[in-house]
Amino acid sequence: MRLSTAGMHRNSIDAILEHQFRLAKTQQQITTGQKFQTAAEDPIGATRAAGLDRTLADNAQYTRNSNIIESRLNYEESSLADATGLLQSVRDLALQGANSSLGPAERRMLANDVRQQLAAMVDVANRDDSNGEFLFAGTSTSTRPFAVSGSGVNYQGDLTNRQIRISSSQSLADSHNGADVFMNIVERNGVFRTAVNAGNTGSGSIDVGRVTDPTQWVPDNYTLQFTTATDWQVIDDTLPTPNVIATGTGFVPGQSVTFRGITVSVSGTPATNDSFDIRAAQKLDVFAMLDQLATTLEGGPTGTQTSAEFNTNIGAAIANIDQALDHVVGVRAEVGARLSAIDNATDTREAEAVDLQSLLADLRDVDYAQAISLLNQQYAGLQAAQAAYTRIAQMSLFDYL
Repeated sequence: MRLSTAGMHRNSIDAILEHQFRLAKTQQQITTGQKFQTAAEDPIGATRAAGLDRTLADNAQYTRNSNIIESRLNYEESSLADATGLLQSVRDLALQGANSSLGPAERRMLANDVRQQLAAMVDVANRDDSNGEFLFAGTSTSTRPFAVSGSGVNYQGDLTNRQIRISSSQSLADSHNGADVFMNIVERNGVFRTAVNAGNTGSGSIDVGRVTDPTQWVPDNYTLQFTTATDWQVIDDTLPTPNVIATGTGFVPGQSVTFRGITVSVSGTPATNDSFDIRAAQKLDVFAMLDQLATTLEGGPTGTQTSAEFNTNIGAAIANIDQALDHVVGVRAEVGARLSAIDNATDTREAEAVDLQSLLADLRDVDYAQAISLLNQQYAGLQAAQAAYTRIAQMSLFDYL
């Protein structure tokens, strides 16, 4: 085989350039700390690393989302705590107003306090967060959710809630809309409502009652009527044929009347033909409940109401406040559950980030000890190639002729 001088030079130079390329690549790895700079250098590793980078970027966004929703939920929890305090204060005022020793002037003072608490409740319902977005407006966060008018307090937000993703598989609402928090609360005992007939002449009053057997209750309009001072009957007012469904004799004040799975108690002394209405419970808003309480206190037993009506209405008002308290506490529990879910998702993301970073390091990060050792080997190889070439470059066929 013949070896030309040009071929010998070319091969030697190619060997030197190859050593330089490898040395430069190793130097770049040590400088950047990464095994590869382009996908062409390691297609499989680059693809896997890109996937891990996307997951880490998604988790970073989920963390930002979690911070946003956590901030709003903390604002909401604080507002609900204030609403709970207001309702508890109103309940205390109602209990004071139920004291039979109070006079009209004292009850009017209590009614004024209730109306002040009502105004404070509207302010709580219209609170915003640190970004100026209303907490209880649903997705209409720029719209003031509650407005006071002659007909009461009206909700102007929407009935939806913004859903924010906090993980690849979990989304949470960043607040509750105002209708869910302050509106549509079932009154009295949550099943039915009682009332004194305005035409009664006796002193009988009726409590809010309770459900003893939910399977027997039939939502309808009923009338508890006293045919004598001691005899009573319950009439199902279903039209067109009302019918008597229960009767009793020997009534004494405080006695309970039971029918169709419910029990009501009548205090005082009903007169003949006195009657009490029993209807399916309706839904009210918190503001209407407070307004009804104030109205009841303003028209106490010596005003627009008889003693029997006042006692029934004040008992109903207290039951309404209890329903509102239970409802708000339930919403607060939901907020607490969401905050707990955020904490759990955060812990999961942080643990996952550690694993992802470890996998990414295995794929992309340089082992400096190994890389420096390789760099020394490659540098020695380059020096050897350069030294050999300097010797070979001086050789010529003419030297032997």
